Amino acid sequence: MPLRRTMQEVRSGVEALPYSARGRTMYRVDVSFSTDAGKPVRLQRRGFSTRGEALVWAEREIVLVKSLAKEPPSRAAAKAAAITTKEALSKIMDFWRDSGRKKESTLFVDQCALQKHLFPAIGDVPWRSVTQEQIDALIRGVRNMPTPRHLSVLKAALRDSKRAGMEPPQVLLDVPRRQSNDRTDFLNIDELEMVCAHAEPLMSAVFRFLFHTGLRVGEFIGLEWGDVDLGPQRETVTVRRTVYPIKGTFSVSSPKSGKPRTVPLNASAACALNEISSILHPGRETVRPPADAPLGSRLVFPSSTGIYRNKSIIGNALTRACKAARLRRVTCHALRHSFGSNLVQAGVDLYTVCRLMGHSSVAMTQRYAHLSEDGLRSSARKLDTLSRTKRKNPPDKNRLK
Repeated sequence: MPLRRTMQEVRSGVEALPYSARGRTMYRVDVSFSTDAGKPVRLQRRGFSTRGEALVWAEREIVLVKSLAKEPPSRAAAKAAAITTKEALSKIMDFWRDSGRKKESTLFVDQCALQKHLFPAIGDVPWRSVTQEQIDALIRGVRNMPTPRHLSVLKAALRDSKRAGMEPPQVLLDVPRRQSNDRTDFLNIDELEMVCAHAEPLMSAVFRFLFHTGLRVGEFIGLEWGDVDLGPQRETVTVRRTVYPIKGTFSVSSPKSGKPRTVPLNASAACALNEISSILHPGRETVRPPADAPLGSRLVFPSSTGIYRNKSIIGNALTRACKAARLRRVTCHALRHSFGSNLVQAGVDLYTVCRLMGHSSVAMTQRYAHLSEDGLRSSARKLDTLSRTKRKNPPDKNRLK
């Protein structure tokens, strides 16, 4: 068939169809035709930003197929080519969920990041048609973001796309990282006392407990009295679960490290636990209820309705207390950082702090390393003192024979 005649037929039968995507007008192509051999072909694609872009793509594809320069796409190939970035990432996240690569709580946060930052830009673009220019535009847009989570998720999706049954786009993505000094804000003992003095008794006890144990807020919310041992010489809590609010409900999973850990309680932490119990369960004879007791009775920090509390309650109370004490605003997680920071300042080694905080590796605990500089100098001086002592008292030569 002459090329001119083919082009005329193509242009008369192709139409770009508009649709709305998050307030923007996009265009899609859905055209059916037959080859000269009578084989039916259907071309579909979405995500074109202009009508002209959609028409140019459709006309080129049809001419290539009709002139036998390109094989007609199979139904499976056409379906794979038409899948959007949003649909592809949804399938990849299902793969992560089913394979246990990510927890439900992590997937929820990933989904929120994608919805806010990625889908408005390329959500309707076909997955295999994502271009390097679009990736570079996303990178340019995160220069002022400390942690561009949506790009980290996208990079992982590009890596696992084949495992999820889809060919990835041919692009390169290096997630930019803003330079950090790895120094973390925390409270010292005096600042903790100021905050607790301006908080209601229950929240004051909660602040003290988090400060002296280093538990994550989600771990504290999921803590049950069955995880607490207040016996003499063995005061401990065992962290077995963490709780996240997801879509109006709560997700309960293993701790962030993936395994339980036991944290010893000092006198201040044990006292804070007793205060929490006396406020929330006044008059109760035993702190440790039976395993089949209602959830509200088993929880250390239940809500008034007997379920898990939202961690924002603790965060809001901490903000109010900091403001009343005329201190800088700190988050609930700063209480966990305070635990690690004050231990390191007291001379505790990073490996021990790593175990107490439930870090997966000492590398995560390195953020507190700058606080141990005085301890390092003291250790160096101890070696110097030992060396001087040896020089003053040289070993007996006869003993070396």
